[in-house]
Amino acid sequence: MCHFLTIAVPGKIVPEVPQEFRRKIHFTEHANRSVTESTPADWTSFTATSGSCLCDFYKAPNNAPDDTSKLEMKYRKKGWSEAKIHRALEGHKAQATRPAGLQDDILDLVTDLVNKFGEIRLSLHWYSGDVETENFSLKDAGSISLEDFRWDTTAFEDETTIKIKGEPVATGQRR
Repeated sequence: MCHFLTIAVPGKIVPEVPQEFRRKIHFTEHANRSVTESTPADWTSFTATSGSCLCDFYKAPNNAPDDTSKLEMKYRKKGWSEAKIHRALEGHKAQATRPAGLQDDILDLVTDLVNKFGEIRLSLHWYSGDVETENFSLKDAGSISLEDFRWDTTAFEDETTIKIKGEPVATGQRR
Protein backbone atom coordinates (compact mmCIF):
# COMPACT_ATOMS: atom_id res chain seq x y z
CA MET A 1 0.00 0.00 0.00
CA CYS A 2 1.97 3.06 1.21
CA HIS A 3 4.03 4.76 3.90
CA PHE A 4 2.16 6.97 6.34
CA LEU A 5 3.76 9.52 8.64
CA THR A 6 1.91 9.90 11.91
CA ILE A 7 2.60 12.98 14.01
CA ALA A 8 1.53 13.21 17.64
CA VAL A 9 1.28 16.54 19.47
CA PRO A 10 0.31 17.59 22.99
CA GLY A 11 -3.40 18.37 23.30
CA LYS A 12 -6.65 17.00 22.01
CA ILE A 13 -7.04 18.95 18.77
CA VAL A 14 -5.45 18.26 15.41
CA PRO A 15 -3.53 21.46 14.60
CA GLU A 16 -4.28 23.42 11.48
CA VAL A 17 -1.92 23.01 8.58
CA PRO A 18 0.44 26.02 8.67
CA GLN A 19 -0.45 28.52 5.95
CA GLU A 20 2.65 27.89 3.85
CA PHE A 21 1.76 24.19 3.54
CA ARG A 22 -2.02 24.40 2.94
CA ARG A 23 -2.03 23.49 -0.75
CA LYS A 24 0.16 20.42 -0.42
CA ILE A 25 -0.29 18.90 3.03
CA HIS A 26 -3.41 17.67 4.77
CA PHE A 27 -3.77 16.63 8.42
CA THR A 28 -6.22 13.87 9.33
CA GLU A 29 -6.75 12.56 12.85
CA HIS A 30 -5.30 9.08 13.24
CA ALA A 31 -6.42 6.65 15.94
CA ASN A 32 -4.59 3.42 15.07
CA ARG A 33 -3.77 1.77 18.42
CA SER A 34 -0.37 0.57 17.20
CA VAL A 35 0.68 4.23 17.01
CA THR A 36 -1.35 5.85 19.78
CA GLU A 37 -0.19 3.33 22.42
CA SER A 38 3.22 5.00 22.38
CA THR A 39 1.92 8.54 22.96
CA PRO A 40 0.59 10.13 26.14
CA ALA A 41 -3.19 9.84 26.58
CA ASP A 42 -3.72 13.61 26.32
CA TRP A 43 -1.98 13.85 22.92
CA THR A 44 -3.53 13.78 19.46
CA SER A 45 -2.16 11.76 16.55
CA PHE A 46 -2.70 12.66 12.92
CA THR A 47 -1.34 11.74 9.53
CA ALA A 48 0.25 14.25 7.21
CA THR A 49 -0.57 13.41 3.60
CA SER A 50 -0.36 14.81 0.12
CA GLY A 51 -3.21 13.25 -1.77
CA SER A 52 -3.91 9.93 -0.09
CA CYS A 53 -0.50 8.98 1.32
CA LEU A 54 3.03 10.14 2.07
CA CYS A 55 4.83 9.22 -1.15
CA ASP A 56 5.74 12.86 -1.90
CA PHE A 57 7.23 13.32 1.57
CA TYR A 58 9.32 10.19 2.19
CA LYS A 59 11.48 7.92 0.08
CA ALA A 60 12.66 4.59 1.41
CA PRO A 61 16.43 4.06 1.16
CA ASN A 62 17.95 1.81 -1.50
CA ASN A 63 15.02 1.97 -3.91
CA ALA A 64 16.43 0.71 -7.19
CA PRO A 65 15.01 2.60 -10.17
CA ASP A 66 12.88 0.57 -12.56
CA ASP A 67 14.13 -0.07 -16.07
CA THR A 68 12.92 2.98 -18.01
CA SER A 69 12.72 1.02 -21.27
CA LYS A 70 10.07 -1.21 -19.67
CA LEU A 71 8.19 1.86 -18.48
CA GLU A 72 8.38 3.40 -21.94
CA MET A 73 6.92 0.22 -23.50
CA LYS A 74 4.17 0.18 -20.88
CA TYR A 75 3.23 3.81 -21.65
CA ARG A 76 3.26 3.17 -25.41
CA LYS A 77 0.88 0.22 -24.96
CA LYS A 78 -1.44 2.58 -23.11
CA GLY A 79 -1.42 4.86 -26.14
CA TRP A 80 0.31 7.81 -24.48
CA SER A 81 1.71 10.62 -26.63
CA GLU A 82 5.48 11.10 -27.00
CA ALA A 83 5.32 14.27 -24.91
CA LYS A 84 3.42 12.53 -22.11
CA ILE A 85 5.85 9.58 -22.16
CA HIS A 86 8.80 11.97 -22.01
CA ARG A 87 7.32 13.84 -19.01
CA ALA A 88 6.56 10.58 -17.19
CA LEU A 89 10.08 9.22 -17.73
CA GLU A 90 11.67 12.50 -16.61
CA GLY A 91 9.53 12.44 -13.48
CA HIS A 92 10.54 8.84 -12.84
CA LYS A 93 14.25 9.75 -13.18
CA ALA A 94 13.83 12.65 -10.74
CA GLN A 95 12.08 10.35 -8.25
CA ALA A 96 14.85 7.72 -8.55
CA THR A 97 17.60 10.26 -7.81
CA ARG A 98 15.79 11.96 -4.93
CA PRO A 99 17.59 11.45 -1.59
CA ALA A 100 16.16 8.90 0.82
CA GLY A 101 14.27 9.94 3.94
CA LEU A 102 12.02 12.85 4.75
CA GLN A 103 11.98 15.65 2.22
CA ASP A 104 12.80 19.28 3.04
CA ASP A 105 9.18 20.47 3.13
CA ILE A 106 8.34 17.85 5.78
CA LEU A 107 11.44 18.79 7.78
CA ASP A 108 10.18 22.39 7.69
CA LEU A 109 6.74 21.24 8.84
CA VAL A 110 8.30 19.23 11.70
CA THR A 111 10.27 22.34 12.68
CA ASP A 112 7.10 24.46 12.72
CA LEU A 113 5.27 21.89 14.89
CA VAL A 114 8.16 21.49 17.36
CA ASN A 115 8.44 25.28 17.59
CA LYS A 116 4.71 25.45 18.34
CA PHE A 117 4.41 22.53 20.80
CA GLY A 118 7.92 22.05 22.22
CA GLU A 119 7.83 18.30 21.54
CA ILE A 120 6.24 16.03 18.95
CA ARG A 121 6.46 12.37 18.06
CA LEU A 122 6.85 11.00 14.56
CA SER A 123 5.99 7.47 13.48
CA LEU A 124 6.60 5.97 10.06
CA HIS A 125 4.98 2.73 8.95
CA TRP A 126 4.41 0.95 5.64
CA TYR A 127 0.73 -0.01 5.73
CA SER A 128 -0.31 -3.14 3.91
CA GLY A 129 -3.86 -3.13 5.27
CA ASP A 130 -6.41 -0.73 6.75
CA VAL A 131 -4.66 2.41 8.04
CA GLU A 132 -6.96 2.70 11.06
CA THR A 133 -6.95 -0.95 12.18
CA GLU A 134 -3.72 -2.61 11.01
CA ASN A 135 -1.81 -4.09 13.95
CA PHE A 136 1.99 -3.60 13.99
CA SER A 137 4.94 -2.77 16.26
CA LEU A 138 7.17 0.26 15.95
CA LYS A 139 10.74 0.47 17.21
CA ASP A 140 11.32 3.27 19.73
CA ALA A 141 14.12 5.39 18.26
CA GLY A 142 14.40 7.45 21.44
CA SER A 143 14.51 11.21 21.77
CA ILE A 144 16.43 13.78 19.74
CA SER A 145 16.66 17.57 19.65
CA LEU A 146 15.12 19.38 16.72
CA GLU A 147 18.53 20.68 15.68
CA ASP A 148 20.07 17.20 15.69
CA PHE A 149 17.07 15.76 13.86
CA ARG A 150 17.31 18.36 11.10
CA TRP A 151 21.05 17.82 10.84
CA ASP A 152 20.84 14.03 10.51
CA THR A 153 17.50 12.27 10.05
CA THR A 154 19.05 8.79 10.03
CA ALA A 155 17.68 8.14 13.55
CA PHE A 156 14.24 8.20 11.96
CA GLU A 157 13.76 5.07 9.93
CA ASP A 158 10.87 3.11 8.57
CA GLU A 159 8.91 1.27 11.31
CA THR A 160 10.03 3.60 14.11
CA THR A 161 8.72 6.24 16.47
CA ILE A 162 10.94 9.13 17.55
CA LYS A 163 10.47 12.02 20.00
CA ILE A 164 11.67 15.38 18.73
CA LYS A 165 12.17 18.09 21.32
CA GLY A 166 12.77 21.81 21.11
CA GLU A 167 11.75 25.02 22.77
CA PRO A 168 8.39 26.52 21.82
CA VAL A 169 8.81 29.81 19.98
CA ALA A 170 6.47 32.68 20.85
CA THR A 171 3.91 33.46 18.14
CA GLY A 172 5.32 35.68 15.43
CA GLN A 173 8.95 34.62 16.04
CA ARG A 174 10.99 32.15 14.06
CA ARG A 175 14.23 30.45 14.86
